Amino acid sequence: MKRCRLKPLWLTFLSSLLLLSSLSPNAEAFWKFGKDKKSARVILVFVDMSGSTNRARRTVYSEAFEKIYQNLQQGDRIVVGTITGRSFIDFKPVVDAEIPNKSIWVNRIQFEQNLAKTKENIRTQVNQLLSRKRGTPRTEILNSLNIADTIFHDEKREKILVILSDMVQDSKEYNFDQVKVTEKYIADIIRHRKKQNLVPNLTKVKVYVAGASADDSKKFRSIEKFWDRYFSASGADFSTHRYGHSLIVFEKGT
Repeated sequence: MKRCRLKPLWLTFLSSLLLLSSLSPNAEAFWKFGKDKKSARVILVFVDMSGSTNRARRTVYSEAFEKIYQNLQQGDRIVVGTITGRSFIDFKPVVDAEIPNKSIWVNRIQFEQNLAKTKENIRTQVNQLLSRKRGTPRTEILNSLNIADTIFHDEKREKILVILSDMVQDSKEYNFDQVKVTEKYIADIIRHRKKQNLVPNLTKVKVYVAGASADDSKKFRSIEKFWDRYFSASGADFSTHRYGHSLIVFEKGT
């Protein structure tokens, strides 16, 4: 008897959904949810603000941001922060925004207005950041990665880290411009930071680097090798194919 009573209720519920979806401008998106909806991501972008990258911020970094901007999708969270000499101490996101999701409960016009406003705010804040003319004297990349660990820690979404920097660590402890980045030097830094519990946990974090530079090709390769080893020690998903002067591709199976 109970089964017979419940059946009409289920039919009524399904009929209501069908009617609601047919009236909604987002009906097609609703019924395709399971098949076509892409996984939401948290995209963390670090921007090197050192004086040596003043020109890159107006060119390479700006072009990289455009690729990221065009790739944003529903449900993504984008966080933008700076790399300075005091990154770990003074960190405050320049951008921390969520891209709106389509829903049958929000009409198409309202959704498109919210989407346009969110993306415009992101673009404005990023343009203001990249237009800053005064650079900072230090480049504290290593400690910035510990901030990434904190931001990604409780996230269930796919995790992407984009670093816009020449990747030349310049801190009181380590200055890649003034030393030879040898195998021993690399091993010593990783061992020391592990001992101090300073190597971040970047497991399942996909890493991109754009803006990488050095005085010559030998120095470039040695610095690239350092970051390859360091990201490996942190558990990150890193490939030298995603490390270079420009962000050639972004989120296209690389």
